[in-house]
Amino acid sequence: MRPRGWRSWTVIGVVAALLLGGGYAVWSARGDSPRNDAGWLDSLDGVQGSWVSNAGFASDGTKPWTTPVRLTIRDDVLSLYAACNHLGAKVAVEDHRVFANGGVGMTQIGCPEEPAAVDAWLAALIDNHATVALKGSTEGSMLAFDTDAGWIGFIRGDQ
Repeated sequence: MRPRGWRSWTVIGVVAALLLGGGYAVWSARGDSPRNDAGWLDSLDGVQGSWVSNAGFASDGTKPWTTPVRLTIRDDVLSLYAACNHLGAKVAVEDHRVFANGGVGMTQIGCPEEPAAVDAWLAALIDNHATVALKGSTEGSMLAFDTDAGWIGFIRGDQ
């Protein structure tokens, strides 16, 4: 035997579930869903300009940012400079990852071993389709590039 009014409560429950589900669909379609909380980027439009590294690590234990890495973003071109060579790549951002169209170009200055390793690490970061995100830091917005080889974070260099 069912309690009195059970049908009304069942209908109310179904309507509430539909409304909540629809509200979540609208919320997630706006891009406010929890999966977007990491600050993933799908374009470089909002991060144009000059940046300088302030944090990072390589998975092999080296610190490629010992000498500050300078990053400049102009339209779809990334320019990087650490201590020796200048690196550049025309890129696209797809699915939160950077793809270098045509690879990473680099000047060919004969560098000492340590700066040459930094240049190679930076080139690999872009070649390995680093994820790209804009995160908060104690120094303001931080632009982060991340691969299995490690990650590096940049703050605005023109502040």
